[in-house]
Amino acid sequence: MSVLTEMFRNLFSRPVTILYPAEKVPVPPGFRGKVTIADEKCIGCSKCSVVCPARCITMTDSPREVEFKGKNLARKKKPRVKLYKCIRCGLCERHCPADAIHLTGEPASCGPSREEVTA
Repeated sequence: MSVLTEMFRNLFSRPVTILYPAEKVPVPPGFRGKVTIADEKCIGCSKCSVVCPARCITMTDSPREVEFKGKNLARKKKPRVKLYKCIRCGLCERHCPADAIHLTGEPASCGPSREEVTA
């Protein structure tokens, strides 16, 4: 008898799920999504690659002049993030002195080319 009462009660209630493609799922605050790097802010200190527990951040050659706190610095390297290895812990964002690395609210992308899975 309890099955029938539950069936009739749920027959007239609203569905709990959402229609995903038509309705977007709200992103909760504090969501750690895709890693983005502001190349114009990066000073090449490599703190992000040192603190990364997954070792997904490598430093690649990219010499150029960068201004940081009123000083001109000669940057030798810039970070490159392998997004498929990243565990989205946020340590790189927390330890960056130039505020160049951010975890956005959008989900990480995937794809067959290297440019799509590296930041």
